[in-house]
Amino acid sequence: MKTEPVINLTKFKVTPELASFGVHDLSNWKEFQEIRGLLYYPDPPTQEQIDQRVERLTAIALREAKKTGSTQVLVSCPPWMLSPLCKELLYLNMQPVVTFTKSNNDKGVTVLSLVNAA
Repeated sequence: MKTEPVINLTKFKVTPELASFGVHDLSNWKEFQEIRGLLYYPDPPTQEQIDQRVERLTAIALREAKKTGSTQVLVSCPPWMLSPLCKELLYLNMQPVVTFTKSNNDKGVTVLSLVNAA
C-alpha cells in the first residue's frame, strides 16, 4: 500500500517511524532551519508575531506542496499557534495532521497513525 506524502512542518527531522507514514523532510535545508526559528518563542508572542509566523510557515508548506504534490502537513507547534496555522493550511487546501501516539514503559512513545488536526 502506497502512503500519501506528508510535509514535515515541525522542528524535528523525520524518524524512520514517521517516514513509514509518508512524512518527509523539506527538500530545502535552509527552510527547515527557518521553521525551527519560527516555532521557537523565548517570550510570550504578540498576535502580530503569531500571524507573521503562520503566514511564513504556510508559505513554506505551500512551496513544498508544489514540489512534491503533498496535500497533508504534519504540524507541531505551541498551542496558541495551532488554531491559526490549521485554519490557514485548510484555506490553502492543505490538510494539517498530527501524530496519534501510544506511550508505554518498555518502548516509550510509538506513533500509531496520523490524524487530522482540524
